[in-house]
Amino acid sequence: MRAIALVDLDDTLFQTLRKCPPDVPHQRLTALGFAKDGSPLSYATPRQMRFIQWLAETTHLVPVTARSLDALRRARIPFRAAVCAHGGVVLDEAGEVDARWEGMIAARAASHAGELAGLAEAITVVAQTRGVAINARVLLEGDMPLYTLAKHADADDATLFAVVDAAVPALPPGWTDHRNGNNVALMPPYLGKRHAVAHILPGLRARFPDAPVIGIGDSLTDAPFMGLCDFAMMPTRSQLAGGLFDGA
Repeated sequence: MRAIALVDLDDTLFQTLRKCPPDVPHQRLTALGFAKDGSPLSYATPRQMRFIQWLAETTHLVPVTARSLDALRRARIPFRAAVCAHGGVVLDEAGEVDARWEGMIAARAASHAGELAGLAEAITVVAQTRGVAINARVLLEGDMPLYTLAKHADADDATLFAVVDAAVPALPPGWTDHRNGNNVALMPPYLGKRHAVAHILPGLRARFPDAPVIGIGDSLTDAPFMGLCDFAMMPTRSQLAGGLFDGA
C-alpha cells in the first residue's frame, strides 16, 4: 500500500450541480451521489473522476464525511472502512458499524438530546417570526441524536446564517458551529471527524506502518482531522483554502 487517504467527499470529490464549475458542460459531469429515490444529487468533474481513480488505485481510501451512513452508501465511491455523520459513525474494514465507537457515541449523545432539540426549536421560532423557510432538525443516526442541522429552502446562505445567529448567539463551550454553503451544523463537543479519525488511525498505522497518511478536505471543520495526518490536501477553491491562492 503506497499511502492511506482519509478523504472528505462533498465539495472535495464531488459537489451539487449548483457548485460545479460553470466551464464544465453538464454532459461531462458524472453523478456520484444519489437521493433515496435514485435521482442524482452530486456530480464529479472529469478531473475529480481522475483524482478518485488515482486514489482508488494507489491508496487505502477511507471516506471521512459529514454524510449519514445511508447517504454515504448512496455515494458511488470505492471504500470499505469509513467515518461518517461528522464522526458519529465508524465503519470497520468489513464495512460494518464499529460497535465500540457506536457505544461510546450513544452514551454521550443521550445526555445532549435536549440541548440539540432546543437549538432546533430556537432556530425554527426565529425563522417563523421572520417568515423565512428554514428546516431545522436534530440529525439522528439510528436512535442517536448527533447534531442540529439547519438549511434554507432556497439555499439563501446569508439569510440562513442571520437566522441562526439570532436564534443561537452563542454555543456552550466546546461546541462546533460548522457552516459551509447552505448548511449549518451545531455539534456537541464529543462529535467531530477528528475524534473518529483519532480512533481509527492507530489501527491503520499498525496495518500499514510505513504508509504516509494523507488528509484531504475542503472545509474548516476538516482541518482538525487533516492535522492528524502526515500530509494534507485541499481543493484550491474551497472554504479551507480561503484567499490563500488569490493572485496565483
